[in-house]
Amino acid sequence: MRIARESIHHAEESLRCMHLELPAFRGGLHRHGHFELTWIERGQGLRWVGDSVEPFFDGDLVLVGSETPHLWASRGVQSPQGCAATVLQFPPDWLLRCGLPELKAVAPLLVQAAAGVEVLGGTRAEVQSLLGRLPGATAQRRVAVFIEVLGCLLAGAAELRELSAPLLATHTAALRAGPSPQRADRVLSWIEAHLADKLSVENAAAVAHVSPAAFGRFFRREVGKSFTAYVNDARCGWAALRLMQGREPIAQIAQACGFPTLSNFGEQFRRRYGMAPRDFRAGRVDAMRGRQPSEDGP
Repeated sequence: MRIARESIHHAEESLRCMHLELPAFRGGLHRHGHFELTWIERGQGLRWVGDSVEPFFDGDLVLVGSETPHLWASRGVQSPQGCAATVLQFPPDWLLRCGLPELKAVAPLLVQAAAGVEVLGGTRAEVQSLLGRLPGATAQRRVAVFIEVLGCLLAGAAELRELSAPLLATHTAALRAGPSPQRADRVLSWIEAHLADKLSVENAAAVAHVSPAAFGRFFRREVGKSFTAYVNDARCGWAALRLMQGREPIAQIAQACGFPTLSNFGEQFRRRYGMAPRDFRAGRVDAMRGRQPSEDGP
């Protein structure tokens, strides 16, 4: 198993726009050479972007850079109407292709967003309104709306929250043809598929086809954080989603999300969200906004 690399072709247009209506968001981690702006109109689950794993809900809006692995995976009960998303993809050299001097100021924004940013606040609402014009629009109108979107994101740069370590996107983009990112792809996909299982360094090293002794350095170099930190981040994100979605006993959530003990779960969760799982549940979604996962472990 490895992260699929998607080939995007739109020879007749400079942008690719899709409106998706699905029973649920399924599939696996994938990457491609385009930037991607994704607006989740309906749906909830876990969002994987680079080395970030967090819950997502209706309205989630994220810009992901070229070659950064990503996935929106449905978890829990979904709306009877199913899931919906608007996705806008554009090549990383889109600004250069356009040649418009008015767009030069946007270049730093794309550098900031290379490893993934979540759009928050009033900027999110404004961009969502713009994206709502895309389905059914002519190709020319889509380009005009996209330029408006870029201007909105640039003006609202203070409301862009970085999701992933820049190391992941820049390093894998530079080496995507070589064996190291392919090995990292296999490990990240394996973690996503077996999050509730016991995930050992020895098994992860076997998936990557490196020795256990070398695996720690390999994983940190490719992903930007330790294997233990990444797995615990992902498990805490999954647990946070379940805490928000229902009233499962906390001990049951800890076990289902792969934590060996309730005390270990509480320690890891407090380290990332600054509060106990019980308090987090009481605060619901607002409790996690603006909090960055912290690294732990060797």
